[in-house]
Amino acid sequence: MAPLNRREFLKTMSAAALTSAAADAEDPPQRDKLELRPAATLIAMVGGSTPVAFVLYNGDHGAGRRTGSVKFTLEGGVIEPASVTFDLPPAGWKLIFAQAILRPGLMGGTVSASAGSALSHVTIRRGLDLTTLPWKRRFVHPSPDTRWAGPDLVDREWETIRVPALWDNNDDAWLRAHVVIPSGWRGHPLRLVIGAVDDNDVTYLNGEEIGRTNGWDVLRDYPIPDRLVRWDLPNVIAIRVENPSAGGGLYKTPILLLTGDAPLVLSTPAPQSSSARPAPGTVGAPHPLRALHVDHGVLRYPEGAEVALFGVNYYPQSWYQFENLRRLGVDVKPVIRQDLDHLVEMSVDIIRIHVFDREITDGAGNIIPNIHLDLLDYLAAECSKRGIYLYFTPIAWWGGPNERPDSFSAQTSKPGMMFVPAAKAAAARYLGQFLSRVNRYSGRAYRDEPCLCLLEAQNEPAYFQYSDMTGNGYAPQGETPVILARDRGVLQSLWREWLTSHKLTDSPVYFPLFRYELMRSYVHEMIAAIRGAGAHQPIAISTIGVNGEELIQAIADSECDAVTYSEYPGGWAQVNDGINQLPQIGPLKVDPRFSQKARLAYEFDAPATNVSCYAYPAIAASFRAGEVQAACQFQYDSATTARWNTDWNAHWLNWWYTPTKAASYMAAREAFHRIPRGKQYKTGAQELILSPMAVSFTHNQSLLAAPDMVIHARTLGDWRPLSLPHEPAAIIGTGSSPFVSYGGTGIYKLKRMSPSRFHLTLNPDARLVGNCLQGSFSSPVAELERNRQWFSLKLPGWEDARCIPLTGENPKPINKVDGGWVLLPGEYEIRR
Repeated sequence: MAPLNRREFLKTMSAAALTSAAADAEDPPQRDKLELRPAATLIAMVGGSTPVAFVLYNGDHGAGRRTGSVKFTLEGGVIEPASVTFDLPPAGWKLIFAQAILRPGLMGGTVSASAGSALSHVTIRRGLDLTTLPWKRRFVHPSPDTRWAGPDLVDREWETIRVPALWDNNDDAWLRAHVVIPSGWRGHPLRLVIGAVDDNDVTYLNGEEIGRTNGWDVLRDYPIPDRLVRWDLPNVIAIRVENPSAGGGLYKTPILLLTGDAPLVLSTPAPQSSSARPAPGTVGAPHPLRALHVDHGVLRYPEGAEVALFGVNYYPQSWYQFENLRRLGVDVKPVIRQDLDHLVEMSVDIIRIHVFDREITDGAGNIIPNIHLDLLDYLAAECSKRGIYLYFTPIAWWGGPNERPDSFSAQTSKPGMMFVPAAKAAAARYLGQFLSRVNRYSGRAYRDEPCLCLLEAQNEPAYFQYSDMTGNGYAPQGETPVILARDRGVLQSLWREWLTSHKLTDSPVYFPLFRYELMRSYVHEMIAAIRGAGAHQPIAISTIGVNGEELIQAIADSECDAVTYSEYPGGWAQVNDGINQLPQIGPLKVDPRFSQKARLAYEFDAPATNVSCYAYPAIAASFRAGEVQAACQFQYDSATTARWNTDWNAHWLNWWYTPTKAASYMAAREAFHRIPRGKQYKTGAQELILSPMAVSFTHNQSLLAAPDMVIHARTLGDWRPLSLPHEPAAIIGTGSSPFVSYGGTGIYKLKRMSPSRFHLTLNPDARLVGNCLQGSFSSPVAELERNRQWFSLKLPGWEDARCIPLTGENPKPINKVDGGWVLLPGEYEIRR
């Protein structure tokens, strides 16, 4: 999990995403079309000509090579060359460049490109690409008056940055750029176009407001009055950026000053290669453990049934979770066994681990055996024994208290992991060794471990932008200035070499194609390393951090089997109890270009909550709408440390210490299994009812009601949005319900073992004594209490049932009190 910009990573992906639609066809067709995609659909041109660039992709995976030519036309001018020939293998691509020359006096035109049935268009306008300019930035709190927008303000001492850029300061920021506007544009409409500002902006030209917008993902398109312009002289564009939470900035292109008032064309229709998704089918049982595969974008078991796995992130072998266990002086292996037993009680299907590679590698990517690797081996072996699937992200990149300073990712910036040759070579070497080495506890290589079912190349990658070619657009995530400068230098060198190889001059128009090639190469090399180690598991690439359409397209075109998402409604700095997050938890939108990729949710949570217990099933419904087939909460707290919540303060989930949240999680797990893949619904306002689950913010309740099972997070009172079964085989919850009266605060779990016998688990009472965001070893968040509590089973026909403890040498039936039993936490059998 990334300490920085988590919400922004989600934003940049969802801003470009479109809703995925389930199709009627069981067996959708393979890609069979050429695709022609522009590097940019809108280009600002200063002089008489401008470059245009396209990628031609052969999406025909079955018919072999495709040959032909791409032909160009320019409404309002000429384009050179008029055509370019191509010869493409299956899944191959070709970068195509041309120069568009407008007739004198024309303020714009449209380039059309065609190759067979593939068509693409680029709009050209006379204007300025503002990403090529230096910008001045200053953070202020509270925001000063509008004199900061004035043209005569001296801003020489302000920080110089390049845009697009993203930052992690929640104070207001002022941005200023000095722009000379040619007098030849006088008399033509002018406008300022900004792809997005996070979160809100007020924008000025020469000290006068020209527009304001609220919303982090909204296009800004502000007309500029002629009277404000200083022709052939410097003009000041000033933008006040309001960023109340998480990351902020001018983070999305285009950022252009344009002439003309014709409607903008910023995107192209979804490519024809986004073939229909298979209709939802039968969800298979997770057990026994077996290999998974992806068929037409759907994750399946060997027999063909669909996969649905709901889990958690858990890593006691690493990072502060390991350090906190060591501080307590405990043996970690019994801790792992106890936690896994609890996860089995919670019906957890899968554990996701982003491996802290810096703990176990050297600078060349060689594995260094140590306690962290030993405990990871132990955890994997225990997962195989218990039937819990394991989902590895072998490269976390993040550091920690026990990282090796010489490890390969510690020597590389996060964006540099994608292109620095030494870093890629080390990562490939490490992936091969990691998957091939033999687990000392199971005697199997990880690639052959029964529990290991999914792989993800890297946790939450990041990317430099064109602004990093001439400045600092990327917001550091812990890298030293030396490493950042070196990796920017490497990227700039690669960029110059790429331009030279294609006989091009430097222009931001070409940069998306450069990044497309870098991304395709990176994914290919990482997948080759994994497959070269003999690993057969489906391989996923993260969509988090993606900050450009070309990166989305590169992932879609790549060999990866799956893509990953996350969901974190609410902020991080304040407790979210009492704040309604349901309007944020709508159906997950997935770009249709990922039609042939399976979907995984590597992390999710309802962060910064102590008592809220309504969100998890809504998140499960959101993921199923997006056809997610494996989803893992971040992050499960060990029973040994959950009292203090010392690991990630914004995240707190444990079988004992967070009973209502654990019950909500279990309801979500069942909903995830039972809601059909692709099921669409209307986002809830105060509640969401999507049978067999329902949630309510007003009642702070999660409910799962199916013929065989009932789960409720809190006492189930008058709010009954779903019909309850008459004789459920399993009843799980806290508090009371029409089936059970219980005075304790821990979870109870009733499971029917036969027509005349229930197994009853009563967890200890959990008492909230602190705030999850302030937990530490000196400040506990919750306490456990072994209190006697009255328990009564109210099912018809069980009035005369007996309750017998399952511990002790001579267990005897417990005397009844007012139709129930006074019980300590523990295991019991109820017989009739």
